[in-house]
Amino acid sequence: MELTTTRTLTAIFSEVLANLAFLFTDDEETEPALGEVWLETSISYHGPVSGTLRFRCTRSFCELLAANLLGIDPDDEAAARQSEDAVREFMNIVCGQFVTSMHGSDDVYNLSIPHTVELPETPDLADDGGKTSSTLSVDHHVVQLIYEPK
Repeated sequence: MELTTTRTLTAIFSEVLANLAFLFTDDEETEPALGEVWLETSISYHGPVSGTLRFRCTRSFCELLAANLLGIDPDDEAAARQSEDAVREFMNIVCGQFVTSMHGSDDVYNLSIPHTVELPETPDLADDGGKTSSTLSVDHHVVQLIYEPK
């Protein structure tokens, strides 16, 4: 089940990222950016089955995501201002797709409001705490999705 969940999580993330922001995952081995500010955005869902998705990325990735969603240059000040809103909206869509793919569309699920926090240090992306995770490279940025069933 964990391998299936990881594959589903990775596929949904990659598809939403490509379709929504025109960003693509790749097989490049990229090291986590040291010295950059890292953020974690979490969203939970509740219904017959419950769980939480967490997304870890650098602030510079959030700004790139915002720029692509808004159709502006990543160096534009608006990308920085809208970066956290962009990643929260992105995770809202990823969670909705994940719930439908994993649990079907017959039952009703409620999604929490996505919440973003600044991490105190660069996360150890190799240690997911035994949870289902997917660590990917996107345009020279390392990102990680973690799924925690409840």
